[in-house]
Amino acid sequence: MSPWEGDRPTTEGDRTMTAATDTGLTPIPEPPGLPLIGHTLDFLGSEGFIAQLSALARGAGPIFRVRPMGQEFVCVTGPDLVAELSDDTRFRKHVHEDLRFLRGLAGDGLFTAFGHEPNWRKAHDILLPAFSLGAMRDYHATMLDVARELVGKWDRLAGSPVDVTEDMTRLTFDTIGRCGFDYDFGSFGRDDQHPFVDAMSRALAHAQKRSGYLPGTEPLHMGARAAFDRDVAYMGEVVDTVIRERRASGDTSTHDLLGRMLHTTDPVTGQTLDDLNIRHQVITFLIAGHETTSGALSFALHYLTQHPAVLARAQAEVDALWGDTDSPDPSYGDVGKLRYVRQVLNEGLRLWPTAPAYVVEPLADNVIGGRHAVAAGTPLLVFTPLLHRDAAWGDNVELFDPERFSPEREQDRPVHAYKPFGSGERACIGRQFALHEATLVLGLLIHRFRLIDHAGYRLRVKETLTVKPDGFTLTPVRRSSADRRSVQANASPLSAPVAEAAPPRGAATVLRAPGTALTVLYGSNLGTCAALARHLAEEGSGHGFTTTAAPLDEAVAALSPDSGPVLITAASYNGRPTDDAARFLDWLATLGPDDLTGVPYAVLGVGDRNWAATYQHVPTRIDELMHAAGATRMLDRAAADTSGDYAGTVDTWTAHAWAHLLGEYANPTEATTEPAPAQGTGTSGEPLYSLVPVASTVTGGLTEQHGLSPMTVLESRDLVDTGHPLARPKRFLRVALPEGLTYRTGDHLAVLPRNPDRLVNRALARFGLDPEQTVELRPRRRSRSVLPVDRPLTVCRLLTEFVELQAPATREQIRLLAEHTPCPPEQRPLAALAESVENEEVPSAHSVLDLLEAHPACALPFERYLEFLPVLRPRHYSISSSAAAAPGEADLMVALLEQPHRATGGTFRGVASEYLHRVGAGDTLLARVLPCAEAFRPPADPAVPVIMISAGTGLAPFRGFIADRVHEGTGGPALCYFGCDHEDVDYLHREELEAAERAGAVQLRPVFSQAPQNGDRYVQDRITREGEEVWDLLERGARVYVCGDGRAMAPGVRAALHGLHTRFTGSDSAGAHAWLEDLREQGRYVEDVWAG
Repeated sequence: MSPWEGDRPTTEGDRTMTAATDTGLTPIPEPPGLPLIGHTLDFLGSEGFIAQLSALARGAGPIFRVRPMGQEFVCVTGPDLVAELSDDTRFRKHVHEDLRFLRGLAGDGLFTAFGHEPNWRKAHDILLPAFSLGAMRDYHATMLDVARELVGKWDRLAGSPVDVTEDMTRLTFDTIGRCGFDYDFGSFGRDDQHPFVDAMSRALAHAQKRSGYLPGTEPLHMGARAAFDRDVAYMGEVVDTVIRERRASGDTSTHDLLGRMLHTTDPVTGQTLDDLNIRHQVITFLIAGHETTSGALSFALHYLTQHPAVLARAQAEVDALWGDTDSPDPSYGDVGKLRYVRQVLNEGLRLWPTAPAYVVEPLADNVIGGRHAVAAGTPLLVFTPLLHRDAAWGDNVELFDPERFSPEREQDRPVHAYKPFGSGERACIGRQFALHEATLVLGLLIHRFRLIDHAGYRLRVKETLTVKPDGFTLTPVRRSSADRRSVQANASPLSAPVAEAAPPRGAATVLRAPGTALTVLYGSNLGTCAALARHLAEEGSGHGFTTTAAPLDEAVAALSPDSGPVLITAASYNGRPTDDAARFLDWLATLGPDDLTGVPYAVLGVGDRNWAATYQHVPTRIDELMHAAGATRMLDRAAADTSGDYAGTVDTWTAHAWAHLLGEYANPTEATTEPAPAQGTGTSGEPLYSLVPVASTVTGGLTEQHGLSPMTVLESRDLVDTGHPLARPKRFLRVALPEGLTYRTGDHLAVLPRNPDRLVNRALARFGLDPEQTVELRPRRRSRSVLPVDRPLTVCRLLTEFVELQAPATREQIRLLAEHTPCPPEQRPLAALAESVENEEVPSAHSVLDLLEAHPACALPFERYLEFLPVLRPRHYSISSSAAAAPGEADLMVALLEQPHRATGGTFRGVASEYLHRVGAGDTLLARVLPCAEAFRPPADPAVPVIMISAGTGLAPFRGFIADRVHEGTGGPALCYFGCDHEDVDYLHREELEAAERAGAVQLRPVFSQAPQNGDRYVQDRITREGEEVWDLLERGARVYVCGDGRAMAPGVRAALHGLHTRFTGSDSAGAHAWLEDLREQGRYVEDVWAG
């Protein structure tokens, strides 16, 4: 947006009215500016108008004066003041500089016309009936036809990413074309956007950039102005073609906008609109009729992917209305019944009104707020993003909460606190058209599809004269009948519908009374706790509860006795909350002793015992704070160790949780006597799976479960001299990201591996199976660990692509192996091994396959063996490339995990690293981008000093950091310490890094463990030796990043930094530890490490 300028020159009267007078009026406040240029500097840069004006407004109050680039306007954000400005008897629309410039495109169309122009009133009166209830009913069928084209496209692409913003643009552009002008632009039959959309986007972008030109610099942008004029001419030609074809058709009906403009006379003047004005109106409707609606839909879909509880409730509403059918036929009246879907759209427009400001002016000299004088013609900008975040909206105004638009809460809120469509007679004439279209489309999409955030998208806003998400993609996945069956909407924002489930087996099935909630909350960065929470919610539905799974941050200020019992599973990131749990922890810390009285809860912590200093820190803190706030602990907190018997701990805790919940909340009148299944493995009953030979070979849904996309390998090569005796294999891979998928420097690529033939053949041989035998898996009961296989496939493919063959055997599995071993000499060692694993509380060094091969008398059926095997999971690798330099490609540095097998004496190889060492250029990987923790991002201010420390392939993210600095220009000092084996063997990316050093982007500090220089064998040695330089940067605010081996390297680095603190401050060991912890809390010391 731009400086805002009046319709007439400033007069002496204006200047008089803008100052306080002797009547006791108060001058309008103004944030500090600079002489002559005022606030010009606040509007320079790339942040965008919304961020710039929001920053300026921070602390300025509900009204303040802004003076950018020699112009002046008054910004208003308070509901009481906006209520005054909504009085059409005192204020009218102000056609500001940006709109005046757009008159070159839209002339005296409804949006850009001055209020005194005759064509504005004439067109308004002619067109207003085109948005009546009767007209809206007529448009509905056409809207539905276009919506079905969108649904059809997503159906064809189901399981693959779609560009949401582009597809919403196609949808809304075709809808206004066909409803308004009976003209089909055929956007869904094209690979690219219609040229009109491209021309319009360029024109609006030019108008946006032009608003930021410094006064007097327009001649420097003549090329851009010429391109704008060409785009305007092209759009005019397209519209003239539409008008010409209608006239040639002989159609004189007035059933749409174009018909009314051509053949309806103004009741006052008796005239029709002239052809030039009709062109301006058509262009106006083509722009305004699709640009803002596409943005509103895109924002709504984004927030639904981030708020699964809201999505579940919205889906419950559409499922209740349209039932179990893939292709419903909604009536016009149906759309009005989608009240919660409309609330979702309204809340998206609250947070991101797609037209983020409108401007009015006083008709005469006036006073607003009872104390501020404003002269006639003064531009008064209503800034809706801040109006929509006023205190009238309650607490947590940044939180997406559609319940703000419940009838009860709307009644309690000032009516002028919400202005996404402008105000008064110049408000958006097509508001109901846009909302009906958006509600219909959003309802159809969520009824047909699950929405998968496959890229971990973080909202970026693109601003022209409107706003929309930038680069937003998602993966639509078809919903099944089971997803929709018997789903009931629940009034709580943390509640989801009841899902029907197969009845349990082995004990009485006890069902809850309808409407009782069970909330499952999670804190998860990498997806483990999120997946576990979803499984718990599914199991809860099977027990009759109304369940939902949601991030912890969605529960801020939302827990009460009405929430029902609450299950929480959470992880930590270096002792800190995960990105979706930080606000929840902060909120818990503010609660009083009785604030959560009556809330029953249980906590399952997930972590890795290798990181003893921070192990289970966040789950422990959650448990303590909730208990201190008066919540009732249903179970003692459990700690699941991902490097130990994770599955066993989860199974045990889950069994205890359901036993408590069903015992506490049982409704005897709803009990059945059908047998219930054991959760996890058991010694009795039928196996989980039955195998049925079939003819075809189609894979199942593992890719869908993990949100993966196919990616092509562009390059694969060795990073080390493999002929050298010191060489340890390391591989470089470059993959092409799917169109529309992006990442940020420092992010991870999660890659789904495949089991090597050597492992698969061992399993096939142990069970005597034909690898080409095609089978179909049919789970006999619901289980958290069911493999995502719903179609026939070969046994070989099943073992290669779906299961973990090297997972350590749990104590329960070893017991079951012993029970299936009739031979006493073989049975006794298995029983003893199970006992030792249980006593030592460490995972077995054996996989189930290792034990089966070592005990040939064990008669475990293959079906039961499958039940033992976890679902194959993606492995995470730091992306080693720069998103700025190569946004469409991701590089990896992969070290082959190869070491002596602890149990068998052979060689153990990591499944994922072995797989990635086998793939070559042209092969396809299944992968997804995962965001790294925000704390691990490079500083926003490039001048901040950076110290990067790594060993081996831990260099990966820092290669990306350095490439960013080369690409964008160097910033502050940057030291990169990295450990290698030998200078001639594994100095990774040496030529590239040394070129970056010559460019001034980094100072390289390599260390060679097998050929030490200056006595430095490890990175911590060189850090200690160069302590003065390192300490100087730390004193100057440097941020320290550590990546790589967490067993030896990271502790060594911490010890070295402790030593520097003691050396330069004279502190003791406790003081040094406290100092480093303080750096960690400030985000100035960050680790991304793993067990070596």
